[in-house]
Amino acid sequence: MKQLLLAVAKWGMSLLYLLFRPLHVRNKVVMLSRESDTPPIDFALLHQELARIAPETEVVMLCRKQTSRTNPVTYCLFLIRNLYHIATASVAVTDTYSIPLCVLHHKPELKIVQIWHAVGAVKQFSYQCLDRPGGHSSATAKQMAMHRNYDYILCASEATRHIYARAFDAPEERIQPLGMPRIDYIQRPDPDARERYLAQRPQLRGKKLALYLPTFREGVDEGVRAMVEAASRTEGVALLVKPHPLSRFELPEENRTARGWSTYDLMKVCDVVVTDYSAASLEASLLHKPVYFYLFDKEQYVEAQGLNIDPEQELPLACFRRADQLLEAVALGGYDLAALEDFRSRYIETADRDNTADIAAFLCTLLPERFRPAPAQREREGSMK
Repeated sequence: MKQLLLAVAKWGMSLLYLLFRPLHVRNKVVMLSRESDTPPIDFALLHQELARIAPETEVVMLCRKQTSRTNPVTYCLFLIRNLYHIATASVAVTDTYSIPLCVLHHKPELKIVQIWHAVGAVKQFSYQCLDRPGGHSSATAKQMAMHRNYDYILCASEATRHIYARAFDAPEERIQPLGMPRIDYIQRPDPDARERYLAQRPQLRGKKLALYLPTFREGVDEGVRAMVEAASRTEGVALLVKPHPLSRFELPEENRTARGWSTYDLMKVCDVVVTDYSAASLEASLLHKPVYFYLFDKEQYVEAQGLNIDPEQELPLACFRRADQLLEAVALGGYDLAALEDFRSRYIETADRDNTADIAAFLCTLLPERFRPAPAQREREGSMK
């Protein structure tokens, strides 16, 4: 029944798309995301840079998260907007699997670029974990043309290029190590961030702040409970938990983060970052702060999802199976930052570049020549020498 419903949905979308295909291609970059209802930081930064170097290029951002509570009528209207803008765009950018970009047949002029919503891939995903508990079925992936039609996939290192080739089932020559805009944002200094945060949470003054970013998965609430209990017994350490958007568990008030703070801003506020199988470990490494791994369910996770990067091999002294031992290490300090820097440099090679400028200039080279801004083209060609 599921396969039949998917087939009907694809047929209906393809029929609608035929209505828009005769429209002329415009000097337009469309960005699509299913990660949130607001533009992600990568899109926002690219929009700003494109406005600077290619002011005549229209930028449209279509961001909407689909959940079980999504109104099907309003979502269908949103999908029709997607089809119109894709049919009339020169370049499309996505940060996740976009159904219309992947399943439809597009005009040859349209170039599609995947900027994945994580700096790297600690855990396996997509084609790496088909038919496993943590992945999709092979039948669904084939029917829904999962991650097809991409002209380019961006990443932040040669090591990640090899991982993405397997995850997206794509030839390595399509994968370009140009980085990600968020790398620039994470490294952007914000010296007043901590003071602003403590003004909202003055009870945390004088404590070492540990930000815990658990990956979404079944059973994660067990680890969160253990971490919260251990933190309540650890002198001088305050634990702040930022759940994955899909996670559903209750937290004591003292372990919640203040409203209005993004994960990246919280990283700048806190003294250490604790995660597990998330690319947040790579992102946090850009701040040259201690990063710890809480791997209480590693065997189960490897069986269900799989890992590309094994933290216990990369940073063994920063990995713990017990929450109390991890928080004791946080309280004592003595972290090996040199090992963390080796880890960062292996998987993020673009930390010393202007990722946003490089990617925006690259997108401009993908525009049809009649729309291409000459200065942006020269900047791009110069940066590639």
